[in-house]
Amino acid sequence: MAKILIVDDQKSVLLTLEALLGKDGHLVTACTNAVEALHSLAQNTFDLVITDAVMPGSGDGYALTRTIRKQPLLAKTPVILLTGKREKADIEKGIESGVNDYVVKPIDPELLLAKIRNLLVKKPEDTVQFSSAAVNYKAEWETKTEIVTLSELGVTISSSVAVPVGKILRLNSPIFEEIGIPKVPLRIDSCEEIPGPEPLYRIQAHFVGITEKELSPIRLWIRARRNY
Repeated sequence: MAKILIVDDQKSVLLTLEALLGKDGHLVTACTNAVEALHSLAQNTFDLVITDAVMPGSGDGYALTRTIRKQPLLAKTPVILLTGKREKADIEKGIESGVNDYVVKPIDPELLLAKIRNLLVKKPEDTVQFSSAAVNYKAEWETKTEIVTLSELGVTISSSVAVPVGKILRLNSPIFEEIGIPKVPLRIDSCEEIPGPEPLYRIQAHFVGITEKELSPIRLWIRARRNY
């Protein structure tokens, strides 16, 4: 169970999130604006914050996140930006403000809960595993890199270069062209060295700000590969 602060000016969204997170065993506190959220953060300790990007009046989700990141006691609190804005520029703005993940409305309950669990887990083996398909596609990065598995949550990468956990990047690979989606921003979740004569790292990364339009062809592609 985690203590989660949710911030949205729409009561219907708050009710939906409260029901979804409560059913998953979390203790939820709801706020309708950034000022209320900051007051709650000052009075209580939370394991995660989920905030809408655009809220009228007293601050938006981007400003709230930047404020959280500037406060030493809150700086490491995971933040998910939940919004209906689908443009890549908005996703980049969210990433630059310091959010850990960016979820596009309408909410996909399974995907949102998986992202929440993966942000809250303490050990890599506790991360949520989606159905995945084995692949061996070359990928352009700083050096020799290969996508090993692809799921609707993200990718597993084999690389001869270590990447810092938390780093946001875009990965070029023919696999995205084959699926028919643009390269989606990735956030590095873990980077483990694989014993061997040459440096090699197993990297887990999840998609940031993926839209339903992009998620659907990924699901169909994985389903087709698993039927081979």
